Amino acid sequence: MQTFQNSDQLYQVLDPFFQRLSENPEIVESLVAGNFVLRFRYTEPEGQVTFDLREKPLRWFFGDTDLSPDLEMIQSADTAHEFWLGRLNITGAIARRRVVARGPISKALKLLPAIKPAFPIYAEVLREEGREDLIPSERQSPRWRFQISSLVNRFRGRLSGIRLRPVSIDYAQLNSHLIPLTESPSPQQTEFRKQCLPETEATLQVEMLERMQVIRAFEQTLARAFASGNIPTEAIHLSVGQEAVAVGACFALRADDYLATTHRGHGHMLGKGADLDGMMAEMFGKATGLCCGKGGSMHVTEAAVGAIGANGIVGASPLIAAGAAHSALLRQSDQVAVAFMGDGATNQGMFHEGLNFAAVLKLPAIFVVENNLYGEFTPQSDHMCLDRIADRAASYGIPGIRVDGNDVWAVYQAMTEAVMRARAGGGPTLLECLTYRWHGHMEGESVDYRPAAELTEWKKNCPIANLKAELSEKKILTTDETEQIAQRALANVDTALNKALASPEPELAQLKTDVFSPDPSYLYRPASNGDSCEREISCSTAIFEALSEELSRDESVYLLGEDVSTGGYFAVTAGLSTEFGSKRIVDTPISEYAIVGSAVGAAMTGRRPVAEILFSDFLTTCMDPLVNQAAKLRYMSGGQYSLPLVVRTPGGAGLGMAAQHSQSLEALLAGIPGLIILAPATPCDAKGLLKAAIRSNNPVVFFENKLLYASTGPVPIADYIVPIGVAEEKRQGRDATIVSIGAALPKSLEAAEELSSTGIEVEIIDVRSIVPLDLETIVRSVVKTGRLITVEEAPVVHGFGSEIVAQVTQVAHAALRSSPRRVGAEVVPIPYNNTLENAALPDADRIRQAVLQTL
Repeated sequence: MQTFQNSDQLYQVLDPFFQRLSENPEIVESLVAGNFVLRFRYTEPEGQVTFDLREKPLRWFFGDTDLSPDLEMIQSADTAHEFWLGRLNITGAIARRRVVARGPISKALKLLPAIKPAFPIYAEVLREEGREDLIPSERQSPRWRFQISSLVNRFRGRLSGIRLRPVSIDYAQLNSHLIPLTESPSPQQTEFRKQCLPETEATLQVEMLERMQVIRAFEQTLARAFASGNIPTEAIHLSVGQEAVAVGACFALRADDYLATTHRGHGHMLGKGADLDGMMAEMFGKATGLCCGKGGSMHVTEAAVGAIGANGIVGASPLIAAGAAHSALLRQSDQVAVAFMGDGATNQGMFHEGLNFAAVLKLPAIFVVENNLYGEFTPQSDHMCLDRIADRAASYGIPGIRVDGNDVWAVYQAMTEAVMRARAGGGPTLLECLTYRWHGHMEGESVDYRPAAELTEWKKNCPIANLKAELSEKKILTTDETEQIAQRALANVDTALNKALASPEPELAQLKTDVFSPDPSYLYRPASNGDSCEREISCSTAIFEALSEELSRDESVYLLGEDVSTGGYFAVTAGLSTEFGSKRIVDTPISEYAIVGSAVGAAMTGRRPVAEILFSDFLTTCMDPLVNQAAKLRYMSGGQYSLPLVVRTPGGAGLGMAAQHSQSLEALLAGIPGLIILAPATPCDAKGLLKAAIRSNNPVVFFENKLLYASTGPVPIADYIVPIGVAEEKRQGRDATIVSIGAALPKSLEAAEELSSTGIEVEIIDVRSIVPLDLETIVRSVVKTGRLITVEEAPVVHGFGSEIVAQVTQVAHAALRSSPRRVGAEVVPIPYNNTLENAALPDADRIRQAVLQTL
């Protein structure tokens, strides 16, 4: 039965109610602070009221009006009645489409805390208008509640005589993780090794020959070692024949310029001045290697020469170099960043997103393509429909230059020009260097995919022989002197080889080091949330405040993402650009690879990026920068780099956005070593956890549920953080433990309150931090209650709840009085239809049923 039979009845209640609100100065001040026109459109019965919130006094109009609303809220009159009584679960109402917003919902969310004092006023007005019948009394408990209460009492009576097996648990070990904690972490700073190159053309060319000979000797030594089975890998990629590109490009750089390279990166590293002994030891996986044996051939790097990673992922280097260039721009240094890649990498989406990103922001970056005519085993003509890769630069409005990659001086001159342009603020350049690799894609292959005559022809154009001939012709070096250079290179490489073979293997203890950077211990320590002075704000506002405060506190923090200056899809960041400007609130192209990939490079070079991904579903379009770069680069570098970055992303269903905009992907990333995964469920936790995430020296994925943006709750005024890796008891109980993950908390609390009326008291633990997980708090609760139910919005099969059940039963099986239960979404994509969508998601009733099953 409808609460109001017609619109006149509705207006007869609302008019005096709004009149009372207009007489409350605090409510009025909060409402007009919104500075917009708001319309409530009602159904069943139909009607509408329009509020002019642009100035005092408050004005409202029933029915039609000429005022055009900025925001319209569509709901039934019954839903409005529930809301003003303070009985409406806003997030649940939005999820079930009981409330539909048209316009900037963020404006309404900011008003929610201010409206809460109106709830008791509404009840008073109903009484004054003689409509007490519209104020619901406490309903008589349904029959099932009495039945359950009786069963529970009988069950407790039987349990009182049962002695459970004793439980012995080493609680101190439950929360061990691989994140080193320190009271006063010192910032990780890179001291660049000076590389003193000759200034005259002649002496510089001699030095180029020296370096090219070292690279050639190094690569040929590795080829022999691989053939004899002495190198501990089945995948080593050599660049014999391509030495001129590495040396010509790197000699145009300063010691503090950045270099991102590929799986074929030995020459680039040595060209930039990497330590020869450390390089060789790394090839053999030794403890004295540049990366302590954790990176190997495909990932060898050295921070001291500005190298920010050799990469086994084809196409990754443009993204990381773009991030390092962005970092240099933000720091107002005149450093440049170079990305080396093969011709095959230019077919990757990462390449195109990286170049477009760099071009749009005019970053000091140079993209060097070593075109050796083959993408792995496939000739260029079979994997692209153009001859000159340099022509691809035209798509991004940047210079595209092609040079003879076997002429070291030609490469050097082209690179010098590109570097000068970048330092002067002219933006990026694409440099294609035409060259040829003498060996296969990797050692051990037959190389029968290319003609033998082709290799013979290219060997006649050997870059080292070309330079020797030029120096001899100019009478700069004699034949004997060039031979001495070659012999010296061989001797130095042989010495490095002998040192590597004699070097120790890494100790087993090193297996678990360098997964994470050291973090300040206070970020993981349980603490009070500031002072007791609290106000009630929305989750959206809490996240905005966290960002604003951290941007103010630390100039190395910046925010980037699609439309972040205007607030993004959910208007969370609206207003930040006004305070911090476009250099720190960076609007990006629709390029998830570039957003997260550049954040990786920037984090490695002194910045603290906060990257926003519009929907968590879109994480699947930038998985490589997260999974293979952010999570692994510190470990692969042997601890040379920290990656202090945060990826914020809204997830979850309930808005009728169907399968590609509604997923909960927390569990998908929880099994990736090197990532911290956080999922707050309240405004207080959202603000405090985000502040802690930004201060962490490690990559953090921060899941923000879309429906929780609308929720409100108390948040301290004072500066505070919520610790990482610390769960919180949101409700005490004795009969069962619910472990809630992310946005499942409100539903869990609702189910717990329903069960409480039957005499069943449920304890609720909100994990807040998925990785690292506070297993101790969960186990202590389960030991007390003897029952475990996990609740999450992700599909229940293979969900994170399964991991919690596994870990709890492994250490506290004897404490369990019944089998654990898992509650989650149905194992289907999220449907568009509202009824089906709600059926797919867990709700309070399913949670209640799961608790009853454990009893």
